[in-house]
Amino acid sequence: MNIKQLNKSKVPIVRIDSSLEKFLNMPLFQDKVDKANEILRTVGLPKTLTTGKRNRKN
Repeated sequence: MNIKQLNKSKVPIVRIDSSLEKFLNMPLFQDKVDKANEILRTVGLPKTLTTGKRNRKN
């Protein structure tokens, strides 16, 4: 493919770095994940606020 064909293409061109596969099964930031799960378990998710004309009932 040349540059013009690549620019017109709707498919992104991505190069995957295979050296990152070593982190696939490694728990990263496990303490932060545990803390976030504990907060979600005790407090729960916040209620979402709806704004705009479509979401309001008059």
